[in-house]
Amino acid sequence: MKRRDFIKYSSSAAAVMSTAAFDGCFAPPRQKHVATGGGIDIREGADMLEQGKSRNTMPAIRPEILSNPGTVFLIETQVTGSPDSDGFFSGCGPQLFDSGKVVAESIFVKGSLRGGSTFVKPNYTWIPPNCYSPFTGVITSPHFTAGFVSALRDMGNRNIMVGDRGGTNIRNHRLVGIYDVMDRYNINVMMPTYGHFTHYSENEINWHNVPDPIIWNKIPTYKPLGDPDCLFIDMAKLKNHYLTGTTLTLKNLQGAVPTGYGHYCNQWAEMDFLIDNVYLIDHGHFTGDWQRRVERLFLKHRAEGWKFWDYEGSYAKYEKEGGWDNYAAIKDDREAVKAFMQEHPYLLRDELWTQRALDSAAAIKPSLTIIEGVIGRDGDGFGIGDDRLCNIVIAGLSTIETDAVGSWIMGHDPKELWFTRAARERGLGECDPEKIEICWIRNGDIVPVRNLSEVKRFRLGCNIHSMQKETGKRVFW
Repeated sequence: MKRRDFIKYSSSAAAVMSTAAFDGCFAPPRQKHVATGGGIDIREGADMLEQGKSRNTMPAIRPEILSNPGTVFLIETQVTGSPDSDGFFSGCGPQLFDSGKVVAESIFVKGSLRGGSTFVKPNYTWIPPNCYSPFTGVITSPHFTAGFVSALRDMGNRNIMVGDRGGTNIRNHRLVGIYDVMDRYNINVMMPTYGHFTHYSENEINWHNVPDPIIWNKIPTYKPLGDPDCLFIDMAKLKNHYLTGTTLTLKNLQGAVPTGYGHYCNQWAEMDFLIDNVYLIDHGHFTGDWQRRVERLFLKHRAEGWKFWDYEGSYAKYEKEGGWDNYAAIKDDREAVKAFMQEHPYLLRDELWTQRALDSAAAIKPSLTIIEGVIGRDGDGFGIGDDRLCNIVIAGLSTIETDAVGSWIMGHDPKELWFTRAARERGLGECDPEKIEICWIRNGDIVPVRNLSEVKRFRLGCNIHSMQKETGKRVFW
């Protein structure tokens, strides 16, 4: 494999700041970690960040990274230990914290730009009771996040907040122990999960136009995401998801979008009804023929032989029953659609999620993307799966390239994986690891990966579409 012997370096770049409802597996709970902290809402959080700007110095992304937006950077960590009787690496908190510091110090340098704010968005999703521990591989490690924030503070970046909409509530995160860790290090946590989109005020939202949209043409994020002086760090987890395959920085963007707009996992047949009658969001923000667009893309991808495409054979059944003509006759009848969904639960759902997620990636641009893979996880992304000590962190400026390399390290082929393959098709990024420049960051030095064989891979398979049952089967793209 041919790779460059050096990476581009811009001397002026040093002065530039980068701007840029799941039904879970309800198993008997393990030991509960009950925290005392609480979440901050968007308005309060925005006020706190605004007040903190006068005392803040923004960190600078290393110029070697800023000058190479398509390059992916790998940082090895040195966490040691064994899982406890519940499968958690519960003795590794200090090591995870130190790893977070090392990673931040490998990517950032002390800057000189005054003002601004930093928002770190981990993957703090809903966690089932059998994974109540801050060491679960279901979420970005809170200890790692805390160490990362600590290193930025040491550089003068004091105006930092952590947060994630996450499709869950404060109590769930308290039981897991997220707030225990954040309280210990005096880190403010925003909880932008409101019950309904109408609960968000206009001054809590930023809007983003989608270039060349498939599903929707305008997407909101909650503040400060989208503010011109906000350093947005998308900090995902190295794990799988029952619907998306691997769930990395692209999927993590979903938690940057407010309630209502941020539910990408809807069924194809129900979404129009939910937009108008449940979410009460603006139908004008969606393309008028999105259902037909999704169906045409699905058929294109089926003809191309996409791996695990229509895994349950839903579309074949739909075709046999008359396809669009049959569905169009009932699509405005709520009860008929509900019955239809029960018979076709995965109809076009993978294509729908993929294209909605890629619309959001085209519109929402984090300053930096990071996959925390110190502890990785196989399975379905929630209660089904095992944690693995992988000791790798993947970082870059590009969502697609970062996720392609992360998926490859997990044992998948990103040239086959649905969302990375579709991203390349839409011109949003490269998905072939052989064509992506990859570099190590070791002891502060940046060294190109000469051959992919240098990079250790793992077998973190996906329990696809399993929902609440353990099939025992893990698939790999």
